[in-house]
Amino acid sequence: MEKGFRMGLPCRERSVCVVDGDADSRCALVGQLQAHGLTALAFESAEAFLESHDRIQAGCLILELNLPGMNGLALQRCLNQLQISLPLIFIASSADVASAVSAIQNGAVDFLRKGPDSSRLIAVANRLVTAIRAGRPAPWRRHPYAPPTDCWRNIRQTQPSNSAAFRSLQKHVE
Repeated sequence: MEKGFRMGLPCRERSVCVVDGDADSRCALVGQLQAHGLTALAFESAEAFLESHDRIQAGCLILELNLPGMNGLALQRCLNQLQISLPLIFIASSADVASAVSAIQNGAVDFLRKGPDSSRLIAVANRLVTAIRAGRPAPWRRHPYAPPTDCWRNIRQTQPSNSAAFRSLQKHVE
């Protein structure tokens, strides 16, 4: 067990679970999450997370794509097969397009590049945990092929809305 981190212990509040095989990266991310007021639990492998997931009130799961043993995509498939509805944020130092697409199609909320600036990752995790704590509908539960919810706002800002097809699509989305 890593010093200063609760690993797989029962938790009264919604936790951000971090599954990352790189100890330095895992510790740094947990420290940043905790500095932003989030409860964070660290796991060194998918298997370690699976052994403990039923004792954790997880708010979301930050999952490294390239893990030793069971990789991140395999853990995502396993969680989906077990019908464990948990918002997933994938992180990766390097990834191919097919892996990113597969993660999103299978329900991941986001797929982010690992790096020194984790502000977007922390913002996404905070938004998910806040929504769960407030009892709002799960923002990650959507059709796997649906674009992100803010995507339509970006399309409206960049595309002319004078076509009948665009106005029709816009009515169905909003």
